[in-house]
Amino acid sequence: MVRRLLIALWLTLLSTVAWAQPQLSVTADKHDIALGAAITVTIRAQDTDAALDTLNLDALKPDFDIYSRSSSKQTELVRGKLSTIETTNLILYPLRSGQMQLPAFTFGTSTSRPVSITVHDSDAETPQVIFKPSLTPAHPLTREVATLSLDIYDDGSLQWTPPKLPTPAGTYVRELAQSQWDTTLNGSAFTVHRMTWAIMPLNSGNMTLTFPIMNAVKFGNRLRYAVPPLQFAATPAPRYLPVYVPIGKLSVSSQPPTGELILNRPANWNLIVRGTGISAEGLRKLLPEMMGSDSVHFYPPQIRFADGNDKSLEQTLLVTLPFQPLRAGSVQLPEIILPYYNPATGLIESATAASTVSTVTNPLWHTVIKLITITASLVLIAWLAQISLRLYRRKRIRQASLQRMAAATTPQQLSRALLDFDWGSGPLPANTLRAWLSKLDYSHGNHAALNQLVQQLESACYDPIDKKSGWENLQQALIREMQTIAK
Repeated sequence: MVRRLLIALWLTLLSTVAWAQPQLSVTADKHDIALGAAITVTIRAQDTDAALDTLNLDALKPDFDIYSRSSSKQTELVRGKLSTIETTNLILYPLRSGQMQLPAFTFGTSTSRPVSITVHDSDAETPQVIFKPSLTPAHPLTREVATLSLDIYDDGSLQWTPPKLPTPAGTYVRELAQSQWDTTLNGSAFTVHRMTWAIMPLNSGNMTLTFPIMNAVKFGNRLRYAVPPLQFAATPAPRYLPVYVPIGKLSVSSQPPTGELILNRPANWNLIVRGTGISAEGLRKLLPEMMGSDSVHFYPPQIRFADGNDKSLEQTLLVTLPFQPLRAGSVQLPEIILPYYNPATGLIESATAASTVSTVTNPLWHTVIKLITITASLVLIAWLAQISLRLYRRKRIRQASLQRMAAATTPQQLSRALLDFDWGSGPLPANTLRAWLSKLDYSHGNHAALNQLVQQLESACYDPIDKKSGWENLQQALIREMQTIAK
């Protein structure tokens, strides 16, 4: 009896010790997935002294991308005894296809069992994705701008997030524009998403471009892919080449000032420079020193990048060369020569902006000419106004004399009106119509019709015309004749 009791107590003690041992388990929600899809891994630990957050997961990193990690802790009743359960949830994305394994983890005195995972290139829900990184040229010179391209082939159902490309040591990287098109690869239809960067190696030697994990979305589901790294070798540039001379072809176009230039007034000469691997500082050193002369004085150039070209491989710089013409006449702007190194020929070549000739005018001489023109115009206007006023006054005076002739009611009054007829400079000095007529013929020419009418008027003064119509006809005839002469 005592022996049985001792055996029972011993078994109870062993069972209690076994329950007290910490336990570690690793489970996955999927064991068969496609590349790009995620699996959820749950790590469960019971009654551990250390926190499960301290578990080292480096063994997963060669095969999986750890997207997220979260932990929780709770107390449960296990076999009639309270136990502390810690849980860590991992979301993992496989980095390659093939047969993989979640390794056995050791935590404290407990070790989990490994878990096998099969990763396929694609499945019914996840399309096949192919990555093709490339560099053009494949072996760039140092300080030569190359185009880094990442072509992503899929079935067109994925939306990709452009990655932030890490800058390798000794390189300069600038993001360029993206493009997309459809193509056929190995008999299958694909949509190609091309992402490009401008990359400039600053040091020679072997380099490795490591791409970040690529994110894509299909119908709201997140997919993540690893991109194979790209290795290339940068060739050293010629030692004799100054660091500010760009490697790659340049082009320059000139926009000289239009129209006539004004003496001593600043003007701008604009240049448009296009090329790869150029900077404002380097271009400032490339520009020849604009020496002043007795005809023109140059100011320091102003250089800036054109708007909207940050996504293209070829960049455009706008150069403004301010200058001041110092003498009137023809001024020749100098020729601009910008050197560059052509990797295709291995020679230093140049882009040229031809010299131009501009005409400079003196504003003071223009002002003098303008004043002379204005003065002459005012004098002419005043002279014409004076003549017009004189003609107007003369016309008014003659019109008044004609009105006095029309107002005469007797031959004697009409005779007096003729003697007092004002030609604009006063009446003719005469006491008789004969004397008046002779002086009129002398100053205004001989008028036979007027002579005959004046004789009739003289006769009428001594032999009155009985008929009224005869008098009125004579009066009207004299008025018409005087109107003709007075014009």
